[in-house]
Amino acid sequence: MSILQELEDSLLSDSPVWMEFLYRYDPKKKQIFAFYEGDEDPSFYRQFIIKISNNEYELEEIIAGCKNNVLKLQQSIDWDRYNIKQIAFFVDRDLSFWLEQPHEYGENVFVTDEYSVENYICNSHMFKVWLQRFEGFSRASKKEIDDMINIYEGMKPVFEALMKPIMAKAVVAKRHNPDVALKEYKPAFEFVNDSDYVNLNITNQEAVNNKWDLSDKDDEEVQQQVKKFDEYGENYFVRGKWFLLFMLQLGEHMRLNGDFFAPSLGKTGKLSPTCAVSPAQGITALAPNWEGEVPIRLQAFLTSTYGAYIAV
Repeated sequence: MSILQELEDSLLSDSPVWMEFLYRYDPKKKQIFAFYEGDEDPSFYRQFIIKISNNEYELEEIIAGCKNNVLKLQQSIDWDRYNIKQIAFFVDRDLSFWLEQPHEYGENVFVTDEYSVENYICNSHMFKVWLQRFEGFSRASKKEIDDMINIYEGMKPVFEALMKPIMAKAVVAKRHNPDVALKEYKPAFEFVNDSDYVNLNITNQEAVNNKWDLSDKDDEEVQQQVKKFDEYGENYFVRGKWFLLFMLQLGEHMRLNGDFFAPSLGKTGKLSPTCAVSPAQGITALAPNWEGEVPIRLQAFLTSTYGAYIAV
């Protein structure tokens, strides 16, 4: 292994993250710590953590770089020395159920309800926020907004069904080779207006075979996995980044056909976006616009960790 490779591996390891924690940790200060997988995660979790801490405790957020680093840190810390309720870890569920991997890692580790943190953002409220605050529909009538939301709600199960073969291939590919990177594939969507409905097509489904080193000989295993999705449907979730991409691009399709979806605006063709945001920035832009109750399991987790620590 070259020196450059060793340096790169060290940056991806959990060691720098642990050193960062030691640098920040001060037993004399009012602090709580949150360890995340990626850069986008704090945009969702921070608002709920700050709420439970009442801004009385300094929130120290540290990005571990990947799920394995987060879990390795949690498992290696001497919990006789540090307060287990002061330090929390946030990870995605991913394909753990289908790969028969653990999905419970300790009392101070939160695992998402669905595939990943992005799945929380994929709902009607956030789609409305996306349309009105980003895609230029702020002056559209209530009926037009409601109709667009109804289209989104109607398309969600269609999208989830269309993604089953792709998600099945993701499971099979990961089963064969744990190092397969699902991010190597990004679905391409085609939206076609049909009266008051929008038809959806995924135009590059076959591309996953090359991306994940699959072939025709894997077809039977893939079909068996699709059947398992149907049998254990409560555990079937589309990868969050793909679900969010679908939601954002549907909104973008509506913006590009603004005269079709919001004729009250009197525009011809596409609308000008209120705020241009790329799909890669979607969760960071949308997450702070969360309104309503905290997800039930997340609220219970925050109460039993930070809440209990602060109360003492």
